[in-house]
Amino acid sequence: MERIYRAGTVDHAIALGLEELKVAEEDVRIDVLEGGSKGFLGFGKKDAEVKLTIINPELKTYGSIEEVINRGQPERAAASSAEEAETDSGAAPHPETEDDVQEEDAVLQDAAQPEAETEVSDDEVSVGAADDRLSFDEAAARTARYIQDVISDMNIDNAATYKIDNNRAYIELESDLAAKLIGKRGQTLNALQEIAQNYLNTIYRSYGMIILDVENYREKRRETLENLAVNMAKKALRTNQPVRLEPMPSFERKIMHNVLSGRDDINTYSEGSEPNRYLVIEKK
Repeated sequence: MERIYRAGTVDHAIALGLEELKVAEEDVRIDVLEGGSKGFLGFGKKDAEVKLTIINPELKTYGSIEEVINRGQPERAAASSAEEAETDSGAAPHPETEDDVQEEDAVLQDAAQPEAETEVSDDEVSVGAADDRLSFDEAAARTARYIQDVISDMNIDNAATYKIDNNRAYIELESDLAAKLIGKRGQTLNALQEIAQNYLNTIYRSYGMIILDVENYREKRRETLENLAVNMAKKALRTNQPVRLEPMPSFERKIMHNVLSGRDDINTYSEGSEPNRYLVIEKK
């Protein structure tokens, strides 16, 4: 699904398209068909022309570009009223995301406290105590059960399976509320992954890594980030100005670094301190 937009400048044409489609730059592939020209004394002026192609997997499920544009219209009035109520009360937008963050903070604090009173049998290891006898497979299994309990404490029914690849444990979560587990741009899923990693580190003495996923979100996110890297590189070249992205985890920044690492016209580097470290893309 694609649509062409025209305006006086490339940036204006892109902005028109993003506004009509109600998407972010990472949701589309941007192709500049015509750079535009100011002409001379008003003669020979030519508008810029860009083509926006939907690449977001969720948006691609809509049958047409018109359905993408018109999505969510019945809820628009209710959403507007909710935003006005938030503004009046001084609350930040996206209440569901804020609630998720608050829940994650509480869970992180709880997870940091070892369950010292838990009774275990001779062949078990107490929660929060590392044991040299524990294999990575056993540690991964316990971590999967632990993160299931954490999610259940968030009042979300879920199931988890895992597989081992060298020193990495891939835990696949299943839930009817998958979108809530993922959160805005994966924020909730990343928080849960951090909880799982911290738990693994308390029960397993050697090195191991936990990767959480829901409905193949990690792969979809990787494709989105790769496309965003290309779009932002084009923007840096077009505007001759550095492009600073929003903060993201190191593994997501690395994906974008890798996409652009082979180019001789673009530099990428990170700025800021965790968890607010962000990627900068600039023309060489």
